[in-house]
Amino acid sequence: MISYYYSHAQERALQRLTAARAGCWVVATEPTEAELDQLATDFELERDNLTDAIDLYEAPRIEIEDKAVYIFTRYCHPEGKDIATEPLLLVYTPESLITVVRATSTVLDRLTGDKLDFITTQKTKVLLRILAEINRSYEIQLKQASRRILQLRGQMRQSRLTNRDFIGIIELEEDLNEFLAALQPQALLFNSLLSGKYLRLYEEDRDIIEDIERSTSELIEQVRGRATTLVNMRQAYDTIATNNLNAIFKRLTSIAIFLAIPTVISGLWGMNVNVPFHTSPYGFWIIVAFAAASTALAVYIFKRKRWL
Repeated sequence: MISYYYSHAQERALQRLTAARAGCWVVATEPTEAELDQLATDFELERDNLTDAIDLYEAPRIEIEDKAVYIFTRYCHPEGKDIATEPLLLVYTPESLITVVRATSTVLDRLTGDKLDFITTQKTKVLLRILAEINRSYEIQLKQASRRILQLRGQMRQSRLTNRDFIGIIELEEDLNEFLAALQPQALLFNSLLSGKYLRLYEEDRDIIEDIERSTSELIEQVRGRATTLVNMRQAYDTIATNNLNAIFKRLTSIAIFLAIPTVISGLWGMNVNVPFHTSPYGFWIIVAFAAASTALAVYIFKRKRWL
């Protein structure tokens, strides 16, 4: 679906148009091949770059073809079933700003819903607004990841982690690694924008880009920190589980030894030969007492040696 939005200094309220005009913001969401062809024709865009915009695994980068600047980014898309981030293409042309989003998402809702103050005729500032919203999508998901990590840590202290929780830890770790793989090249992308080679920037625009760049660097550090925490949690739980398992094996081995003592004694006195006390009316109880004493002595020795 292709939507056209327009606002200007005299009328700041965002209008939705039925066709493109100079200074409008074009948003293509889940575009079909026919709609991509239409964008390529109407705005004289490179068709291959538009095809790359709907490639699920497209990496962030920046290119310039003729008079159009193509900025490939990735935003956080936690609703995605296959992957936690989605590609988003920003095309900066002399007449308009074009956004191509592969899947339906809420990342642009605050802009398309006119909840933020911006003017579409100021294309550079709109572009920077979109980049800021992309960072915001990561911030929201990282807060949720932090809460989930704290919850898992609490369960780990109580030894209540299940196999499903472990699968959740692995999936969360994979998502964080994917965030990192998307944010690192985007940080380099901002350096390219600051060079002034691709866009004409005013001092205010440079300040905004620098703020977004700092925000991206902070996000990268936060993602690394959360990923390290998850790795440490898995390693700690593996160590705890190994120690618990060793303790269980030690107890079971000790119990087997304690049971073996009366078994051996009763086996010796059960042979069909003359043995001590075989004529005594108290022979059975003597053997029982001897077996119990031997077992108690073994238990005492094991406790003394801290083998239990």
